[in-house]
Amino acid sequence: MFDVIVIGAGPAGMMAAGRSAELGAGTLLIEKTDSSGKKLLLSGSARCNITNTCEQVEDFINNFSESGKFLRNAFSVFFNKELLRFFRKRGLDFKVERGGKVFPITDKAADVLRILVKYVKDSGCKILYRKEVLDVIKRGDVFDVITKDTVFSSKKVILATGGLSYPQTGSSGFGFHIAKKLGHTVMKPKPGLTGVILKSNFLKEWQGVSFDDAAVSVYKDDLLIHKDRGEMIFTHFGISGPIIMHMSAVIYDALESAKRVFLSIDFKPEMSSGGLEEAFQQEFKNSPARKISNMLKEFVPATLVRRILEATRLDGDKRLSQVPKEERRRLAEKLKDFRMTVLFVRPIQEAMVTCGGVSVKEIDPKTMESRIVRGLYFAGELIDVDGKTGGYNLQAAFSTGWMAGSGQKD
Repeated sequence: MFDVIVIGAGPAGMMAAGRSAELGAGTLLIEKTDSSGKKLLLSGSARCNITNTCEQVEDFINNFSESGKFLRNAFSVFFNKELLRFFRKRGLDFKVERGGKVFPITDKAADVLRILVKYVKDSGCKILYRKEVLDVIKRGDVFDVITKDTVFSSKKVILATGGLSYPQTGSSGFGFHIAKKLGHTVMKPKPGLTGVILKSNFLKEWQGVSFDDAAVSVYKDDLLIHKDRGEMIFTHFGISGPIIMHMSAVIYDALESAKRVFLSIDFKPEMSSGGLEEAFQQEFKNSPARKISNMLKEFVPATLVRRILEATRLDGDKRLSQVPKEERRRLAEKLKDFRMTVLFVRPIQEAMVTCGGVSVKEIDPKTMESRIVRGLYFAGELIDVDGKTGGYNLQAAFSTGWMAGSGQKD
């Protein structure tokens, strides 16, 4: 009989297990794969963007979906400063990059994982690998955690099994199944932080073209529903990059009910349409014999020029002196509003995070304990909370894991 059984050895599960054992609870951590932190090793391109330097809790929460308010209590106890102190105390320092992203000084996710695994072991927690949990049954005040060949019993269970993204790391949605079986509401899982598939016959031409600053608006039929600005990149399937990934869940929802969803891309968000026309006019005045296709390369990557001219119905060989005001205006409008039809978002298996999960209304935000089943706790991606890229989701995993693991000793 254990005091606590933690299911899932991702960042939330490891933090919960280590914290629980550290406080004196007899703790067992069960992991279905052959090692801990498989998804953690992939995070941040294997560099592990562990958190963000955003100092104010409210500002940090604003980088999550609406349900992010649930994290307020967890962040008030164990936030980015506490997380970095936790790792620095154990010998790992960090560096800050653009956007407040925090990475280990070594640029190795494996160093973050090494410390977490050592923390779990040094705390006295027992770890079992290659043990897939098949069921969790509540029997009075005791939980039976059933595997293929063994039944483990405990007073409390912490579910930290992850969502549905990156199934090769062990995420299978099992935790959603158990939560439902034990009476919880699970908000529909859907892909978050993933790329968007576009309808276009020239994506291969644009593949790899990136923008440090572009503005993208999402239209559901003809209604503007979302807009963002920042980095994006064209891919073989469509479009990706931070701003696209941030809006992918919105696009997914729109596709569920709309006849047509399209993106409007502003390639020059730092300039108004009028300002862009004036810039064109100055070019026309200074170099009247120049071809319009060559002039346009001053404003967008050369790879895009031909297709933009086609969409504007302009002849690229036309001299600037031959371009009338109306065509100049049309070209400026196209650079500010280039529309591309959305087909799908990339599947949840390829998403960085899972949106949806166990309803936050049914979890005590101060302890992560179920409001429905006494002794059942949740941590990490299993909970219906998702944030933007930039270290927000990992911080949520560590914070909810810390809270779930705290105070487990009766």
